[in-house]
Amino acid sequence: MRRREFCAGLGSALMAAVGSGASAQQTQPGRRPPADGDPIGGYTSKPPKRYLITDLRHIDPCDIQWHSPDGRVLPVAGPPDPPVPAVADPGLVPRGIRLVAQPARKTGPIEGLTWRVLHDNGVYRSWRIEAKYPPGKDLGAYSSAPPKSLGVRYGESKDGYAWSWRDACEVPVAGVTGIDGDYVFVDPHGPSEERYKCVYNARVLADPRRYWEPYEKIHPRHRDVRLQPDYIYGLFGMVSPDGLNWKPLSEPLLIHKGDTDNTVYWDEWLGKYVLYTRLYWMQRRLIARAESDDFRHWTPVDPVVWPGLEDPFSYDIYTNGRTAYPGLPEHHLMFPMFYRRFTQTSEVHLLTSLDGIRWDRVPGGPVLTPGDPGAWDGEYIAAGRDLVPLGKDRVAIPYSGSTHPHKYPRWPGVISSQTGWAWWPDGRLCALTCEEEGQFCTFSVQVTGRELRVNAKVRRAGELRIGLLGVAGRSVGECDPITGNEPARTVTWKGDAKLRVDAGHDVRLHVRLRAAELYGFEWV
Repeated sequence: MRRREFCAGLGSALMAAVGSGASAQQTQPGRRPPADGDPIGGYTSKPPKRYLITDLRHIDPCDIQWHSPDGRVLPVAGPPDPPVPAVADPGLVPRGIRLVAQPARKTGPIEGLTWRVLHDNGVYRSWRIEAKYPPGKDLGAYSSAPPKSLGVRYGESKDGYAWSWRDACEVPVAGVTGIDGDYVFVDPHGPSEERYKCVYNARVLADPRRYWEPYEKIHPRHRDVRLQPDYIYGLFGMVSPDGLNWKPLSEPLLIHKGDTDNTVYWDEWLGKYVLYTRLYWMQRRLIARAESDDFRHWTPVDPVVWPGLEDPFSYDIYTNGRTAYPGLPEHHLMFPMFYRRFTQTSEVHLLTSLDGIRWDRVPGGPVLTPGDPGAWDGEYIAAGRDLVPLGKDRVAIPYSGSTHPHKYPRWPGVISSQTGWAWWPDGRLCALTCEEEGQFCTFSVQVTGRELRVNAKVRRAGELRIGLLGVAGRSVGECDPITGNEPARTVTWKGDAKLRVDAGHDVRLHVRLRAAELYGFEWV
């Protein structure tokens, strides 16, 4: 498979909704099954126009080349005799650059905003699942009495700031309690009467031992150590044709304690539903993943993200915050909340993945931290879902904040918890940073426009230049230097923006930077 194809569609597709309720995070058209030997995520038959830099997928590692003192290339196998002192030519090996996660800016609190929002045809939409417990028995996830029903509330906003909410329906439930961790998503794959799906976590009250025997047989690496014969939790489901009228699924989808935070989407490349949930090992919370062909039957959960050895030993990874970049479903992202037990406060980091299975933390530290003590988000924060466009030039994810540490005694009226937006300028979640001088080249990418634009920020004493390798008159040395804060700067060579490469042809970009940050590029 060619490098362009590998880079163009790396990763799997996020949920692509069909019809009036389609999510903004849509599957790119024209997906086809991966070619034989494709190692990660298939590719699209329609090459992308926009390329974000959130990981290494576009950066060619290249290699050095050995030359004789008179400049002849010396091959690895069978170099000509006699031996001579070989000289290394670093060529286009990337150097002087590093990836840095960019800190979010914060706006809030915002009345009516929840930590789960999707953007659909210019409208922001959200759901709340509220368990209707008997009077005095509502302790949230700590409740032990069964609720009478689940109330579904539906919210809309035209701008992400002014919200209107209404009661949608009530769903009967029986034999469960301690409901939390609910998540609603749009399913592009299932039947129309199940176009909207919801998962939630609940403790099983009715005959829990009948679920213990099959759960005990799965390998310990898939099990939550908190579950016992008389202490069983499951992930349950509801389905709806319109997001307003819901019916419950009678049996648990999965025996698992997925408290607090669950995320589900349909992965078009895999042809499966994918779940991200919580697992509990060594008294620490971590992120686990499972798959399903039909939403009813799931594989056991596999751990995928946990605190690293470089982290404080009191850390948990409390929530997953899994999402994708709006309009670029091949960019799998997470905004997990790292919980500091020493202070019961938290911070949010950025993780990225090529395929939704293997994850890397982007260097640069947390992207979201609590505000000052006493502020509405001054002690404990968590990122929600999903990453959505906010206005014309921002992307944002909802986040919740609290005035007190997470496990502070919860007397009524003492702790305030509210929600706001964490946002970035469009395309600027992650920067390829060069503090002094550096360079790299991309893998081959297909030209899909007439001009090349870059999203970059360059110091006055720095510069950014881009060349098209092998194209006459379009070398990096002939590029007009770019400086300043440029979200969409057209690249020119001696004043000319023409690429001299026809659409549909492949090209490699050669990038030189000095005191600059590059966020991405696109064909226009």
